[in-house]
Amino acid sequence: MAFKCQRWTLANMLPVAFVVWIIGTIWFLYGWLHLLTLLQLEEDPKLRDEARHQRGLIQAAVSQCLTALLLICFFRAIFTDPGSVPETPEWRSRDDRFKVKWANEESKEHAEDQPMQHEVKQTGERRFCKWCDRYKPDRCHHCRVCRSCILRMDHHCPWIANCVGFRNHKSFFLLVFYALVDVAFIIVTMSESVTRAVTDETPSKHRFLLVFCMTLSVIMGMLLQMFFALHVWLMLKATTTIEFCEKRHRRTGAGGCVGYDVGLLRNLQAVLGSNALLWLLPLGPPDGEGLYFERAILGEGDAQDTSETMALLRDQGIKDGTFENMDRTGGDGFSTSTDISPPEVTGEKAAAV
Repeated sequence: MAFKCQRWTLANMLPVAFVVWIIGTIWFLYGWLHLLTLLQLEEDPKLRDEARHQRGLIQAAVSQCLTALLLICFFRAIFTDPGSVPETPEWRSRDDRFKVKWANEESKEHAEDQPMQHEVKQTGERRFCKWCDRYKPDRCHHCRVCRSCILRMDHHCPWIANCVGFRNHKSFFLLVFYALVDVAFIIVTMSESVTRAVTDETPSKHRFLLVFCMTLSVIMGMLLQMFFALHVWLMLKATTTIEFCEKRHRRTGAGGCVGYDVGLLRNLQAVLGSNALLWLLPLGPPDGEGLYFERAILGEGDAQDTSETMALLRDQGIKDGTFENMDRTGGDGFSTSTDISPPEVTGEKAAAV
């Protein structure tokens, strides 16, 4: 489990409760002041405007389906473990690995099996988390809110009281998508009721609540539109929010740098899963365990600024412009340096949504 602290504190619950309040308020006002007006349920069926009634049925079906998908993705993003470093020998600290090594021959064989790491410290050593006492896989970062290292961490999101990582990234992305689509649908369809409230005689309370619901929907739509566009761009570029903020690329002796942009289709599959038919459904998570990632060797002109944690390509015999899967073995795995850099800060310095 990624969370290694008391998760549901008052500070963590308030942002989630605020999101639930927004969803519930818009849903209730839209249904009460718009859908029920179109459906004309209290009127005699013989006196109904059939065109309005049919329009109300269609809008009710669409809006409720979108809301249901939104809520499913919302709760999946909250309660799905984003992924943490496994309790296996290759990721244990040096001291623990030596204990395992001398415990028995089987553990010794596992301890000598070392994954190929491409993101290392400036010294060339494997990245190590002093808080979790574990080596960190590529694209893994420590979250001080969750007090755990998160696999392919994108950012810590207070609105879901969880980190967005390898296992719940799809649910979070679809949450933003369906929230935007739902809000846009409400704005377009409810404009009819707002116009009628302005031109026709309407109780002042209903008129105020209609305008309030429309205003709240427009504000949320504008925020979601910008946020969704950002995450679509990040997904197409095969990068995370943290990687975008840190611009973690390093030039190598071969004249290139390492990245994870392996083409449009595979970039989409890395987040939405390999089955394109399930991309817009909260099913079919991406393949893999979140420990190893397909990488691309970028050209000299694509090199970006470095940071404390940078990508280093060890197998420099690969030509520029080619792609290959990360080798899962190799390297001695034992660091001789006692210098341990602190983990990345994600709760405060990384982008939080």
